[in-house]
This record gives sequence, C-alpha cells and structure tokens, in this order.
Amino acid sequence: MPTPVEVAVDTYVRACTERDPARRAELLQACFAADGRMVTGSRELCGPAAIAEMLSRFYENPQLLRIRVVSAIDARGTTFRYRAVAEFRDGTSAEAFDAGEIDGAGQISLILTFAGALGDATAESPGDDRRGER
Repeated sequence: MPTPVEVAVDTYVRACTERDPARRAELLQACFAADGRMVTGSRELCGPAAIAEMLSRFYENPQLLRIRVVSAIDARGTTFRYRAVAEFRDGTSAEAFDAGEIDGAGQISLILTFAGALGDATAESPGDDRRGER
C-alpha cells in the first residue's frame, strides 16, 4: 500500500505530465496544499492554481514534446525527490531536480525546483573541504 508521500508525488507527477488543463487542475487540487509553495531560483508560486497556470504556460510551447521523470522517485517519510526532463521537438531538453515535502494532510506543502543539470564538484567549489589542499 503506498504511503501518503508516495501518493502525493505520484499524483503531482501525473499532473505535470497531463496535457489536459482541466484534468491537470483536478490532479493538482488533490495533491497540492492550498498554501503549498513551489520555490525556484527566480520565483515563488503559491497554491495549486498558480502551479496549474505555470504548467499551462509551459504546455503552450508548441515545441514541447513531453515531460518525463528520468530518475527513481525517492519518497519516504514526509519528503521526496526526483529528476525530470522536458523534451523538445528539436531534440533539446531541459533537466530539473525537484525536492519536496508533504504536510499532515498528505498534500505537498513545498517543492524546491532546481533547473539544469548539477555540475561536478571541483577543488575550487565553495564549501569544498579540499580547498587549499594541493
């Protein structure tokens, strides 16, 4: 039997891959808290209606082929994470990493979205304990 976090993230992924705006809105209402937030590097969205609007704008791009999850979905306790890719008709793609949390009602209360692939660590990276060890 799926856990609440597994149900929430599965419903959210289905919403993000749903092209029909009415069905997408239903799925988001089911899994996303009314005061839930999505935080990206450049903005913050609050509530399922804002997420639905953002996805509708994304799907308006005629070059968008599909969105798909490209990693395992790690969902346990109250947290989850996964990687997804938006694929475009010209062969390009855009990767994102999402990590989130559900509330006591089993709805998503927070998603942190990071756009783009994460680069490899280097000896010069901030926070790297090996700095200066040459």
